[in-house]
Amino acid sequence: MAKQFDTSLRNAWLATYESPIGTTPHLHLRTGAPPANCAAANTGTDIVNMTLPSDWMAAPSGGTAGLAGTWSGTVGADNTAGHYRIMNSADTTCFEQGIVTKAFSLTTSASTGAGLNVLTFTSTTGVANGQSVVGTGVPTGATVFSFTSTTVTLTLPCASGVSSSTVVYFGDTTGDLWLNSTVLTAGQTVTISSRSLTAPGA
Repeated sequence: MAKQFDTSLRNAWLATYESPIGTTPHLHLRTGAPPANCAAANTGTDIVNMTLPSDWMAAPSGGTAGLAGTWSGTVGADNTAGHYRIMNSADTTCFEQGIVTKAFSLTTSASTGAGLNVLTFTSTTGVANGQSVVGTGVPTGATVFSFTSTTVTLTLPCASGVSSSTVVYFGDTTGDLWLNSTVLTAGQTVTISSRSLTAPGA
């Protein structure tokens, strides 16, 4: 059995995360792989430098904390995002970094019965054959076999089914931060719409 911690303790740990980073930190999207560690110098080309809100992290609940306020910035030059770094307001210290990959979410508009492999959405914009599919009830390793304007057929059946209003992710979900597209264009506005930081020991 893995070590477990009380939810109140996990929330308390998360509550301390924002303090050392401080108010109005910077989130940078940069090209290439991340440096060896947070203490290492910046690498790649800086594509987006967004200043986060003064209070940029939501209050922890259930051992998880999301973002607060608006995380948004403008692309400086055409390029492809490969990693991100969260720096303090002076842009002198990196406190977090990770890999950026291309993935996006859609929410099911109908349920899928156990043993079936067709998911239903109001729109399947962005879906492509061969994409990885991840979500509650979606079998591990499933990919897109085919799709229509409102349905996606998986390569594997959903053993227990998928409920309506389930958030399903398409694309490369192995990254630490996902963008609808990692290929960015100068002048484009990039907005990070969600974030989930989960304390260990659930």
